[in-house]
Amino acid sequence: MPMPDIPDIIHLNRLNDVFFKALLGSEERKTLTLNSINAILNREGSNAFTSVTFSDKEIVPPQIDGKRSFLDVLVEMGDGTRVHVEVQVLLDEYMVNRSLYYWGRIYSRELEKGDLYADLRPVITINLLDFNQFPQYQTYANTYHIMNDDTHDILTNHLEMHFIELKKIHISDIKKLKRSERWIAYFSPNFSDQERRALAMSDTAIKEAMDYEKQFATNNKLKSAYWEHERTMRDIASALYSREKAGQERGEKIGQERGEKIGDKTGRQALSTLLQKLLEEGRKEEFDRVLRDNEYQEKLLREYHLK
Repeated sequence: MPMPDIPDIIHLNRLNDVFFKALLGSEERKTLTLNSINAILNREGSNAFTSVTFSDKEIVPPQIDGKRSFLDVLVEMGDGTRVHVEVQVLLDEYMVNRSLYYWGRIYSRELEKGDLYADLRPVITINLLDFNQFPQYQTYANTYHIMNDDTHDILTNHLEMHFIELKKIHISDIKKLKRSERWIAYFSPNFSDQERRALAMSDTAIKEAMDYEKQFATNNKLKSAYWEHERTMRDIASALYSREKAGQERGEKIGQERGEKIGDKTGRQALSTLLQKLLEEGRKEEFDRVLRDNEYQEKLLREYHLK
């Protein structure tokens, strides 16, 4: 059966889950994965990672009936360090908790295999965020460790978490970007394709990524999955907008009765969390039903203790 016509990708969304995983989650382009991780973590010379192996991206909870989650890109470096790279486009007030949970599941999996505590290796998480998680900071990249409250000595290098807010990076001259900023600029919506092409002229890894974009855009299977993901994200955005608008209208009505101005974003945040969980767990049918069935939406919000 011939495949139906698939629209061309004119303006590529590099944060699209399908494209991101195809670019950095593939054995064929593992050199790009290694390059991007070393660059973002600012590792070079003797401190740089020298090899990368892709790991099983499925995190299975300990309960038999537990939900399953799938990571974006999970790799093991040559020294045993595991690096989890995650793209998040939906505003999530529990993003820190979510990242810490993933870190914990990755870190503890070694013991599930029968290893000793001494065999545990560091886990680094890199969160590429298409929203501002930390509005109180002007910096776009923030790194966290466990450290002594008084001396600020780092307790262990086994926990390292990076939160990169892609919409905060603003640099007027693309040619002046530091090595650690180039991949961030590549994914950031603040830069144009013309600026990326200028960047590619001096960075072979970025050039390889942009060359792959053309290959991706001619693969019908990947294009189909790409557009399906774009549709899903639009449906989520529409559902969240509708719920927030309804919540604001309820708040305004209550406010008018009380002579106050009241807004309500709690419902939007709860629905955002629910939709994200359903996507992670591969519950596509329930995800679609939640978008069109308000009663079922309310049922699952209660089931996940979000209401």
